[in-house]
Amino acid sequence: MNRRAILGIALAVSTIAAANGQQNASSAPDMSLEEINAAVVSARAATAAKHFADAEALMLKATAAKPDLLVPRLELGLAQIGEKKYPEAEATFKMVLGIDLESQKLAHSDDFYQTGNSPEGEATHATRNTNGGRVLATQNRTPEIKGVAYSSLGEIYVHAGKVAEAQAAFDTAVKANPTAAALYYRNETIFFYQVGNSDAQLAAAEKALAVDPTRPALYYFKGQALVSKATVDPQTQKMTLPPGCAESLQHYLELEPNGQFAAEVKSVLTAAGQPTKAAGKGSKG
Repeated sequence: MNRRAILGIALAVSTIAAANGQQNASSAPDMSLEEINAAVVSARAATAAKHFADAEALMLKATAAKPDLLVPRLELGLAQIGEKKYPEAEATFKMVLGIDLESQKLAHSDDFYQTGNSPEGEATHATRNTNGGRVLATQNRTPEIKGVAYSSLGEIYVHAGKVAEAQAAFDTAVKANPTAAALYYRNETIFFYQVGNSDAQLAAAEKALAVDPTRPALYYFKGQALVSKATVDPQTQKMTLPPGCAESLQHYLELEPNGQFAAEVKSVLTAAGQPTKAAGKGSKG
């Protein structure tokens, strides 16, 4: 789940209106763009090594020096997610997207996304950029930046138990940067799996498979989500799997017979009296 791998972004042209709110400009450290670029590289390395506090410290300094640059603030948010500082990370990513947090407070709004009964899904996926809030700026937000910011908000909302908001955030990330749709939906599936929300996990896995049906793990995540709906005969103790479950698990084994989840899948299929196919076609993982 290397979110930064899709960020081939020119730092110098990635700007928003100066609205840091974290440090007074008169006391902000002076850093050149070269120094900030070096700090971003160091922060990414620190985040990759799970040294999130170090990455956060580097990016706090960079964003204080140049509050109009998007990439340092994006890296700041990713470090804050790593530290599980979810409220701070949410505020950071909203600033990346140009959301005026004060307007949200004045509107007494807890939801970044508007919910409703739109036939397109869990709402219109409209943000405060177009509905109810004052926009700081919208220029120079590349599809990659918007995609990472929205998908990161999705991750935050998954951990906060805000299912509809999380789903809307990932959908918005896909709309903003369609070329990374497979990555965003795969991440959404994994995050819901990690928090144990099988219904949302299933929905995300199906979206991910619709975009990229070649990933074996997605068939596992779909099947594993459906296992939660299995029934057990109290007399025979035989497990009955819901429709589509066995097929998904079997397909996982066909693609990845010796994979990370193979033993678990075989155990479930055996308990349900199902065959355990393993053709070994190979996979991307």
